[in-house]
Amino acid sequence: MQQTTLDDLLDGPRFRTLCLAVAAGLDAGVDRAVGALLDPLTTSYGLLADLRPEQDAADALAAVLSGVDATELASWTDPMRFLPVLDHTVESAMPWQPPFVEDAITGLPAVRDALRTVAEAVVTSPAAVWWGTDVDRTAQWVTQPVRNGAPEVVASAGSVAEVLDRWRRNVVAGEGRSRVDGPVTDAAGGTWWSTPHEFGDEPGGAAILPSSTRRIDGLGSSGSTLVEDSFGDDEVLLRSLQPPAGARVFEVHGAADWARLVDGYPMSVRWARRRVWWESTGRDEHWFLPDYAAVAADHDAVHVSVQGYLAAAGRAIDVDGGATVLAGWAPDETFWLTDDIVIEPDAERWQLRSGEDEDEDDEPRWVRT
Repeated sequence: MQQTTLDDLLDGPRFRTLCLAVAAGLDAGVDRAVGALLDPLTTSYGLLADLRPEQDAADALAAVLSGVDATELASWTDPMRFLPVLDHTVESAMPWQPPFVEDAITGLPAVRDALRTVAEAVVTSPAAVWWGTDVDRTAQWVTQPVRNGAPEVVASAGSVAEVLDRWRRNVVAGEGRSRVDGPVTDAAGGTWWSTPHEFGDEPGGAAILPSSTRRIDGLGSSGSTLVEDSFGDDEVLLRSLQPPAGARVFEVHGAADWARLVDGYPMSVRWARRRVWWESTGRDEHWFLPDYAAVAADHDAVHVSVQGYLAAAGRAIDVDGGATVLAGWAPDETFWLTDDIVIEPDAERWQLRSGEDEDEDDEPRWVRT
């Protein structure tokens, strides 16, 4: 595992978006400066290269960001303090199309540099100390959304080997359907994620491996709320997952780790991801995923830490022969590539409710029912 530096994190659009949200919460002038930069733009989405924001407004935002006092983050000890900005950061991720302009402008050199003071305060805050840790083997929970009164399927039936074989066949079939030799603008959109989850052509043909996240006090599981392209679920079932003793876990704490995983177990998705990842990154590459069936020969799981997600998600990462994108993963999510896990049958039911006591605000919160 390569050490992830502050510069590595600031290369990540999700981390920059989080830092901008933290800064806005600390200083009302940030939102005003962001608004002044965005007002002349005529779109809500776009790659930075296509936006051409006014330099004076960018410099003004940078000046405000440089003056933000972030010292109070040193007193934050509750991991829940960062939950609103983490939720915003994950919810606003769109690795299938150009980003929100609010995200894109964080890539301006002046703005990126001005975020450094807030970024340092974030990563050194006691409330964020767990973001760069390995998988918590003692507190893993499978999150199962309940929609229209029925629990969603979160893992395919059959052995892991069977599911991975179906996953690989689905990916190959998707490649065949998606091939377009002409310009990238002629290609069709489609699958955008890089998780071991692939829909098939036939009913019941989906290949989905189980995943889990850790317990967070007051939340139940981070997987209840930190979800890219979420359905806005307000009810989930949580089941404890017990990993096997000595589980071999590939840890992703930054972009270099994700690149190492893909380089070690490459699977071409040049055609199936061509249009969506060009839309979201601006690059027309030979795209790759990890071949999870091959990964499973050497590892029992892959864990993307919060730090790994913030540093790597949603951007083109160079690998041998092309590039890759970490997309569809949740912060602190672990996908299990072994049959030797135990998922407890008894579930906790959690619901998202608004504050009901007079002393509480109206912000929704997860409650065990």
